[in-house]
Amino acid sequence: MNGSNRFSVARFKQETKDFLERILVPSIAILLPWGWAFRIFQWITTHCPWFYGAQGNGALAEAQRVIHIEDPVQWLWTYRLIQLVDQGDLYLSRCRSHRWIDQYMQVTGTWPKPPFLGITFHWGAGLWSLRHLHTQGISAAFLSARFNRASFPKRWIAYGYTRLRIKEIKRASGSSVIYKGGSITQMKAAIHEGKAITALIDVPPREVGACLPISLFDRQAWWPSGLVKFAIREQIPVVAFSVGINLTTGIRQLHISDPLSGDNPQAFMEYLAGYFSDLITQMPPAWHCWDWVEEFFHHKSR
Repeated sequence: MNGSNRFSVARFKQETKDFLERILVPSIAILLPWGWAFRIFQWITTHCPWFYGAQGNGALAEAQRVIHIEDPVQWLWTYRLIQLVDQGDLYLSRCRSHRWIDQYMQVTGTWPKPPFLGITFHWGAGLWSLRHLHTQGISAAFLSARFNRASFPKRWIAYGYTRLRIKEIKRASGSSVIYKGGSITQMKAAIHEGKAITALIDVPPREVGACLPISLFDRQAWWPSGLVKFAIREQIPVVAFSVGINLTTGIRQLHISDPLSGDNPQAFMEYLAGYFSDLITQMPPAWHCWDWVEEFFHHKSR
């Protein structure tokens, strides 16, 4: 077999894998009532360990470098189930009305009156939190990294799925997506229009500029500080929020923190790091960034 044929076979396998994991199986969520679909998701992740297998094994290996995992088999099952639910949420959000929230989401806390900065994490399944904001009459601009075709070399399905998800985030939020890089002007405009801004803060230092130190897994780590400094300058509160999953029922569990105000960015960062650490204690396999965990402990000032 020549090199081009080997390449073609490898690419076909990757596209097939992406089709199964990002489209075919997750879309079961819209074909059945959620309780039934969730039971199918549980069955698949129990009896098909190859599903998200390589991804899960990589995440497990990285997690074991920084935390103790008593039951790796259970850890992997939980990780893969959450991945499947999170992928399926794209199709659920596109095809279900706001009434879905009333039946399948438990909410702790309340959103403050906008404008505010909502900080969340690559943990759990957060897309429905944006829909919940919308049901409360809050328009929220979502801050995102910019993706393009080069971000997914030779992976057409993964690229298409990501584009569709960004489009759904915009629809679910009832506002625009603000892309990083020259975003300050747009963020200011959003808050002056009385909107909220939502963003993910657990981003590796290589993707951002200014960072502040935090405690992560009992080590000094670094998170981007631009968001909290923006909130302090604009005098808007910061709210941490997250969406967990009940692994027995599939019910979403949205938690909204009390608003945090002040003028000390380090205090904001420590609060957010503490909130995140509580999430990791609650359900470590729900974090989607285990592959990058070592990157958070290294930062070169720019």
